[in-house]
Amino acid sequence: MKFTKIFALLGPGIVWAATSIGVSHIVQATRAGADFGFALLGFIILAHVVKYPFFLFGPKYAGLTGKSLLDGYKRVGNWAFYLFLFLTFTTMFFVQSGVTIVTAALAMNLFGDVLSLSQWAALVLAIVCAVLVIGHYKLLSTLLKWMMLILVVSSVIAWFAAVNRLGFSPSGQAPVISLTSAASIAFIVALIGWMPTAIEVSVWHSIWTTSRVEKPGEASAKNATIDFNIGYFTSFLLAVIFLWLGALLMFGQGDGFAKSAAAFAGQLVGIYSQALGEWSWLLMALVTFIALFSTTFAVADGFPQVWKRAVLLASSEQNEATQSRANKAYMASLALLVVGSWWIISDFSADIKALLDFVTTVSFVSAPIYAWLNYKVMMGADVDDEQKPQGWFKVYTLTCLTVLTLFSLFFLWWKFLS
Repeated sequence: MKFTKIFALLGPGIVWAATSIGVSHIVQATRAGADFGFALLGFIILAHVVKYPFFLFGPKYAGLTGKSLLDGYKRVGNWAFYLFLFLTFTTMFFVQSGVTIVTAALAMNLFGDVLSLSQWAALVLAIVCAVLVIGHYKLLSTLLKWMMLILVVSSVIAWFAAVNRLGFSPSGQAPVISLTSAASIAFIVALIGWMPTAIEVSVWHSIWTTSRVEKPGEASAKNATIDFNIGYFTSFLLAVIFLWLGALLMFGQGDGFAKSAAAFAGQLVGIYSQALGEWSWLLMALVTFIALFSTTFAVADGFPQVWKRAVLLASSEQNEATQSRANKAYMASLALLVVGSWWIISDFSADIKALLDFVTTVSFVSAPIYAWLNYKVMMGADVDDEQKPQGWFKVYTLTCLTVLTLFSLFFLWWKFLS
C-alpha cells in the first residue's frame, strides 16, 4: 500500500495516538528514563502489550457495527452505561487539566512569560474550543496527522543524534535505583496508568471511528484496525525513544525533573537541545508544544463526544430534536470541561508532578473495569462469532485482563492495607 493511500486512510488511529503521545510519553516516559535509566523499559513494553486488545476493540467494534463502545455498554446493561458516565464525570476535569497544564508550560517556555501559567492555560483552552466549535472532528483529524508526522520525524532525529554523541546506554557512573521503594512503586503505577493512554480513551476512539464508517462490516473493521495499529506502533516507538533520551541525558546526572510547570518545561525542551545542539532549541520547543497541544485538542473533544453520544443513547426517540439536544450537550460539556479544568490548573501550577501522578494513578486502578467492559461488548450478540476473540487471541485477551486486575488489586492492597 502506497504512503499516500495509507496517509489518507489514517484518521481516528492518529487522533488516538495524539491523545496518547503527550503526558504519558513526553512527560512520564522521559521522567522514567531520567530517574531510572532503562530499568522501567519492561513496564512500558508490558503496558502496551496488556492494553492492546482492549484498545483494539474500540475501532474494531465501531467498524463492524457502526456503533460506539458506549452503545455496547448500553447493551451490556444500564449499570455499565451509567457507571462509565459516572467515572467519566469524576475524572474528566483532572485529565483535561493534566494535559493542559503541560501544554501551557511549554507555551510559556516557547513564547516567554508574557502571561502567567494560568493565563497561558486559558488561552490554550480558548483556542482549542474555537477550533472544535468551528471544525469538529474533520479539522481535528487533519491537523493531528501533520502534527504527529512532525513529532515522529523530529524525535527519531533527536534519538539518533543523542546515541551518536553519548552512546547507547547511560553513564557507567549512574546510580543503582531500587524499584521496590514506595516512591518507585508509586511512579511505576503512574507510568503504566497512562501508558500508552487510559483504556477509557477506547470509547472516544470508537466514537471517532463511527464518523468515518459508511458501511459497517468486515472491510470497515479491517481499515479501522490498520489505522489503529499504525497509531499504536507509533505510540510504542515514541515511548521507547523518550525513555531512551531521558536515560541518556539525565540519568545519573543528579538532576531530576522540577515540580513547577515552567521549570519542568524548560528541562523537557533542554533534553532535545543537549541531544541535537543549541541550534535545535526553538525547533524542539515548538515540536513538544505541538505534541502536547494535540493531546489537549484530542482530550477536549473526547469527553464532550461521550456526553453527546450519551444524550442520544438515553433518548427513546431518535429525531431532529434529540440530535439538537445532543449537539447542545457537546457544547455545554465542552464549556464545563474548560472552566473546571482551568480552575484545577490554578491550584496545581506549583506542583505539576503531583497532579499528573494523581490522574494517571486513577487510570491505573480503573483500567480492569474498562478492559472487562470492552471484552464484554466484543463478545455480545451484535458481533458475528467469527469476529469475536477466538483461540489464542481470546486466551491472550483474558490473560491481559487478569494481569491488569492483579496489578490494580496489588496497588490497592499496597496503598491501603500493607
